Amino acid sequence: MIGSPVAQSLSPVIHNAIFESLNVDWLYVAFNVQPARVEDALSSMAALGIGGLSVTMPHKNAVSEIVTQRGEVDEVVRVTNSANTVVLRPDNSLWATNTDGEGCCNAIEQAMKSSIKSERVVVLGAGGTASAVAYSMVQRGASDVAVINRTPQRAQDLVNRVGGSARVVSSDETANTIFNTRIIINTTPVGFGVEQGSQVSPIDVSLINSSHVVLDAVYKPLITGLLLASQNAGATVVDGLSMLVHQAALQQQYWIGQMGDTALMRECALAHLART
Repeated sequence: MIGSPVAQSLSPVIHNAIFESLNVDWLYVAFNVQPARVEDALSSMAALGIGGLSVTMPHKNAVSEIVTQRGEVDEVVRVTNSANTVVLRPDNSLWATNTDGEGCCNAIEQAMKSSIKSERVVVLGAGGTASAVAYSMVQRGASDVAVINRTPQRAQDLVNRVGGSARVVSSDETANTIFNTRIIINTTPVGFGVEQGSQVSPIDVSLINSSHVVLDAVYKPLITGLLLASQNAGATVVDGLSMLVHQAALQQQYWIGQMGDTALMRECALAHLART
């Protein structure tokens, strides 16, 4: 894994749990890589025997651009310009994808016990994760993917790339859009590192009701201000750890050809959090 910072990441815990359970000869470690050294990190994969990488903030865009130039990327990376997964192929060429969006969709569908198809969705944020999530929602047939961001131009850029049912929501449309949607996804860092039980939220929580399904990509704390308010309103809540393990399971499929056990990953992550 490359990113900066990475010390707080749960990814080594969940990936190594799966590698051990499957008895595969892989070890997952986190490297703190500064932005100026991202290209060096990718160039070192073959020499160091690194078969795959997870990519976290702030490197997803840079890795997308580098692998586009030097290797091959799939459609989601071409559309979103954001990569979170790199594979070193047998010929030492690089291939990149992004599992954030599909992991998010899988976590939500598991919680809803139904398909996203034809549902109305709100995506909060317009960064790399938001782009991947919006793209996957459109691909899965969501009838309306409304993007809300404090910088409208960034939201418009995202919508222009994703296309389909994606659209920008202006500030005066926000309340009505949230009220009339089914699924709300927070991809912003609002709430990250804030004490559990805090009321910090990226949106007015009075807009949330029992018909909503709310996912917060933040997993520290596990119950963010947004999720706490959603629980209190009777909504179905999906924490960021669920999204993390679902996107990680997809990464493992690309690296070792086997999907990881999301229940085992979650169990190991919760045990680790309880100890720290």
